[in-house]
Amino acid sequence: MRSSFTILIFIFLAKSLLADPNIDQWQDSSKTYRDLIDEGFEIKAYDTSTIKSREGIVVLFFVTVLQKDTEVYECQEYQTLDVNMKTLDLSIMCRELTQPYKRGVGT
Repeated sequence: MRSSFTILIFIFLAKSLLADPNIDQWQDSSKTYRDLIDEGFEIKAYDTSTIKSREGIVVLFFVTVLQKDTEVYECQEYQTLDVNMKTLDLSIMCRELTQPYKRGVGT
């Protein structure tokens, strides 16, 4: 009896712990690093990662967190380089921290 009760509790808790893949708390922004700095945001954290392929392609990934009062932005920069360190692709996106929301088409 006790083990059945434990199993039922476990099943109930496990079901309630499933994450909703359509919830997000970072909303895309049209702001750039420059916009945020001009508005008084300060860099609070910065991190980089590098991925190298066997063919010599290098992908650099930069993440910067900027904050002003209670507003927080995360900017991500992806840069792809060839074997001669020539930039093949560059992408920058800043996102604003928001209350969790349901993602939908076009968000």
